[in-house]
Amino acid sequence: MKKTTLFKNVTARITALAVFISVALPTLTAQDPLAGTITYQQVLRYSFENIEKAHGDDQRTQDWLTSLPSEGLTVQVLNFNSKLALFEKDDSEKEATPPGLQRALMYESSLKPASPVVQKVYYDLEKNQRLEQLEYMTRFFLVQSEIEAVAWKLGSKKKKVLEYTCMSATVTMDDQKIVAWFSPEIPVSLGPSIFGGLPGLILAVERNGETAYVATSVNLSPPAEKSMMKPDKGSKVTQEEFKAIQGKKEKERKEQKENSRGESYHR
Repeated sequence: MKKTTLFKNVTARITALAVFISVALPTLTAQDPLAGTITYQQVLRYSFENIEKAHGDDQRTQDWLTSLPSEGLTVQVLNFNSKLALFEKDDSEKEATPPGLQRALMYESSLKPASPVVQKVYYDLEKNQRLEQLEYMTRFFLVQSEIEAVAWKLGSKKKKVLEYTCMSATVTMDDQKIVAWFSPEIPVSLGPSIFGGLPGLILAVERNGETAYVATSVNLSPPAEKSMMKPDKGSKVTQEEFKAIQGKKEKERKEQKENSRGESYHR
């Protein structure tokens, strides 16, 4: 009887322990170890070369352009976990563009082909998909594609970004030399905007030798789910369809420019 009672007591304890583990395990593993919020400072460099070409002999225009800032700063945020990620502008840090600079930027853009502006980049890591929300000629587009591997070439240089040791990697994109600084200390294959695909989080990006993005803070606490909402504003298109739209708009712009020249000639 004693042996039977002892066996029953041991069995009861094991069962109770198993029940405790099964209940406690989801709580213990609920916090995603690969999650956080990274704040980046984006450096924008202003170029007014088309205005300079159009008004090269006008001293007042030259003086006006000289008085304008050569660069500006915006704040961007990357929220991520092991399944999702969203990169977007931090509207809480929004600063008004000075009127003079705003006029110059609008005039400069009118003298050259329109280019899409990235508003948000959403990643579905489980499906290996990327969704870019682009603003192009006052319209919004949602361009979906697969997350493709980038042909990064790892370098031997190292440097510190915040308190993290980063390694370098280079690649050529759109005829520009890109240098990314990633930290293996944060084993996440993400970075600012469309930059990623390295064995560590990208904390800084250089474009043609000049800083484009640099992390200003790293918070590795899981962000709220609402901070990684999939963008839904815009027309859904593939990359090929969006390129076709760009080609059509550029053709129309060239035709309008040629027609305006013809009208000026006949007057």
